[in-house]
Amino acid sequence: PPGGDIECWKEWWAYQLAGVFVGCVAWFMTLNEEFISEGVLHYMVETIHNTPNSYWKYPWFIYSGSAALFGLIASLLTTYYGPAATGSGVAELVGYMNGVNYPGFISVRALITKVVGVTFAVSGKLAVGKEGPLAHIGAICGVLVLYIPKVGFEFLRNDEKKRCFIAAGASAGVSCAFGAPIGGALFAYEMSKPNTFWTFDVIWRVFVTCAFANFTLGLLSSL
Repeated sequence: PPGGDIECWKEWWAYQLAGVFVGCVAWFMTLNEEFISEGVLHYMVETIHNTPNSYWKYPWFIYSGSAALFGLIASLLTTYYGPAATGSGVAELVGYMNGVNYPGFISVRALITKVVGVTFAVSGKLAVGKEGPLAHIGAICGVLVLYIPKVGFEFLRNDEKKRCFIAAGASAGVSCAFGAPIGGALFAYEMSKPNTFWTFDVIWRVFVTCAFANFTLGLLSSL
């Protein structure tokens, strides 16, 4: 911002970095989902060519078995490693940004569980999507940026600023899911407008985060 002090500039850089982080995670998930799904289909096609008289049996077991295995991995990971990642996370985000304390909801464990679990669930063709989970993933990424060592973001590690970064990260995740940076910013506004921390300046910061997330996702996807 013109005339802003160093802390103001650092805050804007943190929002931009949060957007880049969310875009990288969304790209990583999409890449692995496509890799796993295409791998299973390729193995099925090879099995059909190698066993022409049993095309109805072995490929079916491969398809259904892989779906069951992926679903099992996702459910076990959520149950025993990161239970805070249960569900889409949107309802929990609304409560969290409105002052409800949810231990473990914003944590590295929840991030790993959400990323790996959603990747396997989508690859296993379960009746789930990654739009809601990306909001939770983005919220965690937005807060984790503040804890990067030796970059000087310590002054942003208070409850009010964290909520702003949670809102920005969640909106960036939604914008990556739908390719809509403005829609992502409005999504965060709808979730957190009753809060006192939501101001006109926050809207611009959220939008910049969404824009950087979409740009990063598009850039990586084009490589």
